[in-house]
Amino acid sequence: MYNNAKFVCGRCFDNEGLVDYCLAYAQRRKCDFCGVAAKSLVAAPVADVLDHIRSCVFQHYDDPANAGLAYESAEGGYQGVTYYTVEILEFMELDFTRDKTGTLRDLVVRRLGNDLWSDANPYILSPRQRLDFSWEHFCEIIKHRRRYFFLHEDANAADSEYKEIYTPAGILQKIFEYAKDVGAFVEMPANTRLYRARFQPRGSKFQTAGTLGPPPQEVAFQTNRMSPPGIVMTYASEDLKTALAETIMDPGTYAIGEFLTNRNALILDLTQLPKTPSVFWEIPDSMPFDPRPSIGFLNSVSWEISRPIARDNRIHIEYVPTQVVTEYVRSIVKLNGRRVDGIRYRSSRIPNKTAVVLFADRENLVLEPSERAEFYHLHRDRWLRLDRSRVKTVRRARS
Repeated sequence: MYNNAKFVCGRCFDNEGLVDYCLAYAQRRKCDFCGVAAKSLVAAPVADVLDHIRSCVFQHYDDPANAGLAYESAEGGYQGVTYYTVEILEFMELDFTRDKTGTLRDLVVRRLGNDLWSDANPYILSPRQRLDFSWEHFCEIIKHRRRYFFLHEDANAADSEYKEIYTPAGILQKIFEYAKDVGAFVEMPANTRLYRARFQPRGSKFQTAGTLGPPPQEVAFQTNRMSPPGIVMTYASEDLKTALAETIMDPGTYAIGEFLTNRNALILDLTQLPKTPSVFWEIPDSMPFDPRPSIGFLNSVSWEISRPIARDNRIHIEYVPTQVVTEYVRSIVKLNGRRVDGIRYRSSRIPNKTAVVLFADRENLVLEPSERAEFYHLHRDRWLRLDRSRVKTVRRARS
C-alpha cells in the first residue's frame, strides 16, 4: 500500500501536531517527499506517520456501519450525518502544501481506507460538543428565559431539559476550572499604567480622578461589554492607542487619564491562553486527560467575550452572557482565598491589543480632596490613582 522505506517530514503536512510527531520519531535528515535536507533528524518513517494519522482520525470518525448509524435504502442511505474523506482531511486540518504531485495525499487517503465517514459516536456528544452546546444553552437561558437564580443549581449536574449538557451554573464552573488549569489567573503588578479616554465637550475640562475614572453610580446608565447599567466597573487599556480606539465614536477632543495601580491585582487573563493542540498531538503519558476540549472551549469563550457587537438595540441582549460571566468571576470566584480584581481581554478594535475591566468603582479610586465625599476615609482599598492627564484632538471618526 505504501513504501516502508520512505521518510516524511512534518512540514509536508503543515500541521503542528504532525511536525512534533515527525521530529519525535525522526530517523533521517532528508524528506523523501518534499526533498528538504537538514543538519538534524527531521523525517520519520512514512508508514509510522500514516498509522498515527489513521489512529487519530478514527478517534473522531469511523465507517458509518461500524459507528452504528442506521441504514435505510428506501430513505436514501444512512440516517444521519456522513462525510466524505476530503471533508475529514479538512476537519482534521490536514494540508499538503508541499505535496506538488499529490503523492503524499494519496497515501494518506489510501491508508484511511474509507470513502464515507460518520462521527465515531454519532448518538452521544463529544466532550467538546458538550461544552459548546452547554454554552449555547447558557446564552439562550440568560438572554431569553431567566437571568437570575440559577447559581443554586448543582454545578456538576446535567441540565434537566437536555440531559447531556451542563446547567448554566455548571458551565460557569467549568470556565473557572479550565482557566485555573491553564494558569489564566495572573498578577497585575502594582504600578501598572492604565489608560482611559473620555470625550470632552467644548467648554468642559476633565483632568481629575473623579472626572476620568469610573463614573458615580447615579450616572452609570450605559450598557457595557462586562457590566449592565448601574454596575460600575473601570474599563481601561494598557496603551494609549487602544484606549482611544475603544472609546472614539466621533471626531473631537478626548481627555486621557493615565492611572496607576496601588497594589497587585489578581486578574483573569483571557489574552494568553494556550493554543488548542492539534488532533495529531501525542498526549504525554503523564497527562491524565485530553486537554484539547477544555482549551479549545476556553479559547472560544475568550473570542465570544471579545467579539465586536453592533451598538444598536440588540446590544442590551448580546452583552448579557459576558456580563453574567463577569459577575460570576467578580462575585463567586476565589483563588486561594482571594477575590479576582478584573479581566484582561482582547480589544475588539485593534488586533493583537488588549483591554481590561477592573472590578473597581469610585470606592477604589483615590480622589482629589475636593471630590471626596463625607465618608471617603471609610473605604480603605483605594488601589487606583490618577498619575497624569492630557487631551488629544481626534479629527476622524472611528470606522
